[in-house]
Amino acid sequence: MKAKTLSWREAWNGRGLFETRELVTIGLFSAAAKAASLTLALVGGGMNPLTLVLKSAVQSALVVVLLAKVPKTGTLTLSNAVGMLLSFLLMGQHVISLPAVLLGTVAVEALAWLAGGLARRPWLAIPMVAASELVVRLINVGVSYLGVREQPGLLAMVIVVSAFSYLGILLGLAGGVKMAKELRHAGLIQD
Repeated sequence: MKAKTLSWREAWNGRGLFETRELVTIGLFSAAAKAASLTLALVGGGMNPLTLVLKSAVQSALVVVLLAKVPKTGTLTLSNAVGMLLSFLLMGQHVISLPAVLLGTVAVEALAWLAGGLARRPWLAIPMVAASELVVRLINVGVSYLGVREQPGLLAMVIVVSAFSYLGILLGLAGGVKMAKELRHAGLIQD
């Protein structure tokens, strides 16, 4: 049976985009990722390479599980926007990187939508998370270059921190796939 295609007006009025439980799920996963990230940074002694890799791994694993739970276009963008808002409210950071995050995730979600979307191709969650985080890090390195172009040695530190963070993202993807598989087996994620 073919699903009914919604007009843009029906989608804009809230019918068909996200249900309330899906929005709550997105908010909870974003808050859990931010809380885990903050806890790992505090327990690990700050921003050292190990905690940077661990907190990025936990974040990407939770995002992969979220995309398995709510496989709709816009989930990744909403999740990242909520995470950035929480970072701003809790720690006063990430204001300058908000445009990079939104630009990167919207571009990646548009490409995933053109490829068929998450609902039809659930395996797209892995490349979506990896690509969006890579785009965000590249844009942030570019923005950092504008701030430290008089002292290019400082840019090397930005690149090293971004590389460690992205390594954690890549390691977390495997954990996210395993977690989603176990949650699907337990019946908490329906196909």
